[in-house]
Amino acid sequence: MIKTDILVIGSGIAGLTTAIKIARKRPDLKISVLTKTNENESNTRYAQGGVAAVWDIEKDSYQKHIEDTLDAGDGLCNKKTVEIVVKEGPKRVKEIIEWGTRFYKDVNQDYDLGREGGHSENRVLHYKDLTGWEIQRALLAQSEELPKLELHEHFFALDLISQHHLGRTVTRVTPGI
Repeated sequence: MIKTDILVIGSGIAGLTTAIKIARKRPDLKISVLTKTNENESNTRYAQGGVAAVWDIEKDSYQKHIEDTLDAGDGLCNKKTVEIVVKEGPKRVKEIIEWGTRFYKDVNQDYDLGREGGHSENRVLHYKDLTGWEIQRALLAQSEELPKLELHEHFFALDLISQHHLGRTVTRVTPGI
């Protein structure tokens, strides 16, 4: 049995990013990340192509990226969500770069931006054909630097015992939460 303040299920980019951010903001909390296999085994690891973000503002724009995404989505995208993701994209990419993610650079040490299907501009940052592997590597390295963040391998979340199960009513205004 694991006792923890924060439980994160999954060690991919979403789970590790969430755990790292919480651990930095609240170093007093114990954070446990569960993964059903090894810590470096996730869907993130197998993402190949790259990460699309508006990087070269002289040649690209948020509006172009939004239009490309909506066009490629063929009416299935939520426009507000696309706008948020596109506009937040460069900040999130800079964050994982600060955490140690390496993307290819050209001879001038500028990022070597690729263009993939659906994009009208070169905006895809990449690392070989192993971009997901590289992001996973950097996130795992970051997580190892945070003493109250623990990764637990070979765990399945079947039964969770929460304060609710112990007879305590917890709301957003409960003291100590």
